[in-house]
Amino acid sequence: MLGAEPIFGVSINNVTGITGKAYTLHDLVDAGAEAEAMGFDAVWVHDAMMGRRTTAAYCPITALTAIAGRTRRIRLCTGILTPQVRNPVSTANQWATLYEVSEGRAIMGVGMGAGTPTLIKREFEGLAALKHTTDLSPAALYAKRGRVFDECLDVMRRLWGEDKLSYDGEFFQFNEITLGYARPSEVPPVLVGSGIYFPTEIGGPVHHGWKAKNAGQWLPGNLDRVVDYGDGWLTVHTTPEEYAAHWAVIEAAGAQRRPGKSYARAWNCFMNVNDDPRAGWVAVRDHLEDFHGPPIRPDVVDRWAVAGPPEHIAARIRAYMDVGVHIFQFVIGSPDQMGQMRAIAERVLPLLR
Repeated sequence: MLGAEPIFGVSINNVTGITGKAYTLHDLVDAGAEAEAMGFDAVWVHDAMMGRRTTAAYCPITALTAIAGRTRRIRLCTGILTPQVRNPVSTANQWATLYEVSEGRAIMGVGMGAGTPTLIKREFEGLAALKHTTDLSPAALYAKRGRVFDECLDVMRRLWGEDKLSYDGEFFQFNEITLGYARPSEVPPVLVGSGIYFPTEIGGPVHHGWKAKNAGQWLPGNLDRVVDYGDGWLTVHTTPEEYAAHWAVIEAAGAQRRPGKSYARAWNCFMNVNDDPRAGWVAVRDHLEDFHGPPIRPDVVDRWAVAGPPEHIAARIRAYMDVGVHIFQFVIGSPDQMGQMRAIAERVLPLLR
């Protein structure tokens, strides 16, 4: 399970950035093994079943299972998995298999995802064939996607924790399903993603939720999901002060609804080690535009990028550690994925430890 020790993890993307050159699956597995050798505590892989821009991702659970076979120590994380576009029974089985083969090293990070409305609706068109309730169209599922998300988490957690489960939900119904000997020895930890900054002008990655009234604001999203279905909170774009304020909301609600439960605190950022702070900022912006699509607004980059000399980066990260954040997802903001991995490992991690 999740303790309070720092976990500094690197996101190993399946594309190399603005060059457009795609990782092969073997490249991805090699990157995971290299991350362990470099001293990272975790590797993260993202989920893009229907693609982001023009490139789809490999199945993150399968990729992490392959990495598990090449590693012995490093944590294996999704950042983020979108369960609402999967069948929760099969996903629970796949994740239980990863959790067992990795001897408990897997951390499931989940979230609603981001992108254009067209992209998100396409994901639900793919989902429709998997639903047990055949009377719901993709359009109807898209409109109810938050409730689909919650029910998927509920189904998975109960299948991991209960021997035989009968379920009668809004979207899924089944009788006495068991994972049998595949059921893990403990319920695997889940980090629930919630919260996003809305730029002053519409732009990626928040095309689907942008409204003028939210412009220039960071909003927490549905923190009840973290409390009810999660073992921790994973978020982006926050200042340390914003993180601390909303963490207090999670703790207070958790004390009421899940007494004695402790929650992990996780944070995502795009990182570029560069002795020229401006060059590092530009590299992150270019990488974000390649992955999410332009325009990426400057205020989004300001909140998402941790870029510049190692001492500057370490000071930014320590500010989050000071408010209790202990799980970090460092996404590389550069086409030079391996070079930046090495720079973070050799020049930043020693300053944090």
